[in-house]
Amino acid sequence: MTNTNKLKGKIVENGYTLTSFSKAMALSRASLCKKIDGKIDFKASEIEKTCVLLGIAYSEVGDYFFTA
Repeated sequence: MTNTNKLKGKIVENGYTLTSFSKAMALSRASLCKKIDGKIDFKASEIEKTCVLLGIAYSEVGDYFFTA
């Protein structure tokens, strides 16, 4: 499950809005929000792209995307 607050914070910390980040991810804003809120799963390629765009280290991926 996605750590919603942590991921949203990282998006803002990197100067994105949800709209601008969804464009950078090539997703609709609605799809991105559903993924962040855990209603739809992120694909592995989307997790990788998110990490690149937000500067999330490989060792931190679990803190953002695989929380209980």
